[in-house]
Amino acid sequence: MNKYSLFIACGLLGMTGGGQAIEMHSLINQPHVWSTIEQSIAPRRYEATIQSQISSTVDLHEGQLKYRLIKSSGKHQEYQHYQTFVGQWPILGARFVLIKSEYGHVQQGLGKAVTVDQAVRYITPKRFSYADDKLLADIEAKLQIAPKNVQLQRAYEVINNQLTPVIVLRGIINAHMYRYVLDAKTLQVLSRAQDLDRLNQGLVAGGGIGGNEKLGAICYSPQPQSMSNCLNYQFDASSPKGQELLLQVQDGAIFQAFSGYPFVVSRNNDTCTLENPYVKTIDYMGDKTVAASYQCGANNEHFDKQRIDDQYYDYYSYLAVNEAHFNAGLVMQFYHTLLKQMYPNQSTNCDPNGFCLKQLQQNVGNNTFGNTQANWDDTYVNYGTGNYGGTHYFHTTLDVVAHEASHAITHWNSQLGSADQDGAINEAFSDIASVAVLDYLQSHIGGDYSQSAAYLDQISDSVHNHQKNRKWWYGWDVMYEDKGARFFEMPSWDGRSIDHFKDYQTGLSTYHIGGVLRKAFYELVKTHGWSIENAFKLFLRANVECFFPGASIEDAGQCLLSQAQNFTELGSEQQLKSNIDETLHSVGISARSSELSTLDFEGEINYDTLHYRLATVPADDIAKLDIDWGDGTIERWQQGDSASVFDYLARSRQVEVDDLIRFKLIVTLKNGQQKVGYRHFYSRAVDAACEPYFNQGQVHTSDVSINAEALALTNARYQSLVSNALVLNRHNEHSLILPASLSDKKATVLVDSNRNGLFSADEMVLNNQLIGSGTLKFTLPDTVSAGITMLRVAIGSEYNFYDTCGHTKQAQVVDLKADVEVPELPIKAGFDYQILADNRVEFINTSEVNALRQPSFQWQFGFDGRTSAQRHPGIIDYPQTAGNYTITLTVSYQDGSDDIDTISRNITLSEPKQCVVGISNPNNADTFYIDQVKMWTSINNRRAVTGAQGTSSSGYASFDTGFSFIRSQELTVDIVSNEINESTAERLLNNRQNELRFTIWLDKDQDKKFESGEENFSDMNSNYTKDCYGNGRCRIKASQSLFLPYVRWWEDNDYVIRARLEEQPQAGKGQDGCNNFHYGEVSDLKFNVTTW
Repeated sequence: MNKYSLFIACGLLGMTGGGQAIEMHSLINQPHVWSTIEQSIAPRRYEATIQSQISSTVDLHEGQLKYRLIKSSGKHQEYQHYQTFVGQWPILGARFVLIKSEYGHVQQGLGKAVTVDQAVRYITPKRFSYADDKLLADIEAKLQIAPKNVQLQRAYEVINNQLTPVIVLRGIINAHMYRYVLDAKTLQVLSRAQDLDRLNQGLVAGGGIGGNEKLGAICYSPQPQSMSNCLNYQFDASSPKGQELLLQVQDGAIFQAFSGYPFVVSRNNDTCTLENPYVKTIDYMGDKTVAASYQCGANNEHFDKQRIDDQYYDYYSYLAVNEAHFNAGLVMQFYHTLLKQMYPNQSTNCDPNGFCLKQLQQNVGNNTFGNTQANWDDTYVNYGTGNYGGTHYFHTTLDVVAHEASHAITHWNSQLGSADQDGAINEAFSDIASVAVLDYLQSHIGGDYSQSAAYLDQISDSVHNHQKNRKWWYGWDVMYEDKGARFFEMPSWDGRSIDHFKDYQTGLSTYHIGGVLRKAFYELVKTHGWSIENAFKLFLRANVECFFPGASIEDAGQCLLSQAQNFTELGSEQQLKSNIDETLHSVGISARSSELSTLDFEGEINYDTLHYRLATVPADDIAKLDIDWGDGTIERWQQGDSASVFDYLARSRQVEVDDLIRFKLIVTLKNGQQKVGYRHFYSRAVDAACEPYFNQGQVHTSDVSINAEALALTNARYQSLVSNALVLNRHNEHSLILPASLSDKKATVLVDSNRNGLFSADEMVLNNQLIGSGTLKFTLPDTVSAGITMLRVAIGSEYNFYDTCGHTKQAQVVDLKADVEVPELPIKAGFDYQILADNRVEFINTSEVNALRQPSFQWQFGFDGRTSAQRHPGIIDYPQTAGNYTITLTVSYQDGSDDIDTISRNITLSEPKQCVVGISNPNNADTFYIDQVKMWTSINNRRAVTGAQGTSSSGYASFDTGFSFIRSQELTVDIVSNEINESTAERLLNNRQNELRFTIWLDKDQDKKFESGEENFSDMNSNYTKDCYGNGRCRIKASQSLFLPYVRWWEDNDYVIRARLEEQPQAGKGQDGCNNFHYGEVSDLKFNVTTW
């Protein structure tokens, strides 16, 4: 290890051959890496990047990678943010946080750091020295784009374990903000993504009309009766008059001179401008370059009747610039108040080691990024018109302004990204802020508007009516209907967001992943009794101190947990940590320093009946079970009870309707260890959540039956039949019977598989099928568990999903209650098999068993007494001769029953053929061959294959390396050839497409075929180089990488990589694994893949 730094890169950037490579290492729970980092950060005498003496080119440099402290924050400056640089250029994705104790010791690391093991020489591409105008001209010509508002950055990125110089371009292209990462040498696009969800003299209190059709006309007023025009305004005779909204904040407000009233404007003579030190509001439909202005009048009221009439007529919203200015002022005052409370010693509004708060600039009526959108573009907040009033109100309501302004707060502080998990943290923080700002308004509001029906609806928060707790909805105030865009009580109510991180999967949007943090915020308030303000302070402090670009949800959890020390005015640090830890745990986020051990179990709620199933812990290991049903009922089983533990591995309970259930299951093992698991559920009445949307609807028949049981229908386009349940056996096929007179009509059947009261497209079991003769068959999906559910039957026209509740034009729809039965089938042994190469056979267990009854499996493979007790024995090596074999599988239960079943099957194997490879002419064997081989998954642990030196007359060598590598990692194979003439080396490298090829195959299916699809023959410049000695002799160096397979602990985990170095290759790339060759060598490298 170089004594100067852990972060010393190796080789020429853009890559050298051999083992010179750079890695990104996670810092999570890696104390041995932390100590090395600290040594690297410490003052050292070798700091400068120096020009190499090897070449006269100014582009070749030698030096080291360095950490640059970006900011320190926290009570003891314990959160230290670092960015890694090579020379003066940053490395993308190489920012990390060290969390230190008050004594300066590293306690945890967040993010990823770059690790290498030798000194660095690197080429700075010429484009790095170009002026921005010339560089942009090159990019525009290459990519055929014309971006606006461009920002350019020169940097490096770790690609394939090598530093690659890149250009980062951010700009608006075709009305969308994009972020391009380009190869600095070729301008090839490496990635592209949309990149949104970025007090002076003369100040006076202004005001005017805002609001929309749902909220009513709101008169933002600094004093009672001061906005007289608004109070007397009516759009028409049926519209209500404006209602006064007053707001006063006693202490700590940025607008304290106006008693905390946030509609503060600049006045110059008779002109009022919507700008103050914290908010600048631009009317994007007018002059886009300056803040909006108006004629003040006596009370500084912004009132333009004609424009108000026009805007309400077009958008069902009153004057949007007024609404945006008031709401943004409220938001900025809220943030300033909290941040000053948390950082009382910070004297400026923007400190690199504390918080940063700038003027919020906002464009009202900017449809550039989509008229149904509002967004932050790193400079402005942009509010669309709500599809020109077609689907939403103007996007200047409090929820939307608080959300988008909070993206600005995030950008000024943590700079979280807008994609993947850090994008989810970003979105969740902004959603959480919308609730916190509404709560702030609720604490200080006055005037008639505070008693209006719309406002009382917006702040509704009851323990008895969860479906109408709009305070915990995001976006209610901007939507026409009485619904939210996203939810906090149960994020999954929107049909897509996740309540628990176990449901995370790649491809979910940032909004939907963020559901777990919305739920965590809600639980911290409702379960642990934190005020909304204090809970928000926790997230805000984390955003300032230890959120960072590229953070994961797990990073966010650790960051939040580490903040407990800053809130000791609420209780002991240990109790606060327990609150936060349990809250995070309840939504599936396990912070690294958590004291809770996670229990995995299955849980679901069927409307008002809760079920759990525990099959991940062997019954014999359990000493005690504690079941907290979340409704005040607690059950317990412990060793020695008369009841069997099997009775408690799966249980059900009916709970109250319209209740939020926080289910908790604790397993105490016989070794004393405890595992804890949580799930959150909402109990609902057995019924559909909503009827479908009908264009018209039409009654087609009252003669409908299922499995010969007639439905009691009336003459209505929609009916819900929940008095009695139709019994359906999941194992059987079912019949929907309709009159043959409807033969040209269509029928659809849906089953509410997840019991959420909604019917989605993937829950169709009969999909718009022609009725024909009148009898239609359907089966229930295997995913439907036993218990009560709902069916929806649509008869007549097509059924679609334009709306969450479903949509149809002229259909008749019936919802009915069904009781799904899933009788336990008899135990049934079964297996399939696949014969692989070399008489290797893979066995797949297909037995039908009840997992809760602890099934056991006994295999007999029919040769040499070979047996296995594994459920999935994997691949078995049979003798390398032809033969017939009888395989027997016996399945039984360990719960004391006599249930048992056995199956036997015969297989016939032939003598295997081999994939033999070698040099066509033994006289050429010593011309060009592999002389050194190294294998590695970590640059710090490159292992040389013993015996690789030299060659044999066959041109083939096989090695049992004895190496072990962990599953799913990237394995690199480096080779060095024998010495050859420098001219030959030049010829090979200058015409690699035809003259030189190094390929590796990983025999993943273990059939010893080394087939196309198992190889890597990458032909980048960085994969090949030469090492010369000044005597006209050189060696070729080459490197290729492949990802190791994911192996399970019961599988055979010996694998072989074939490495083939060839001069003048004859066959197609990747297709020559078993072909002979004229010049070169093949080495087979056997190694082991482990699970840890």
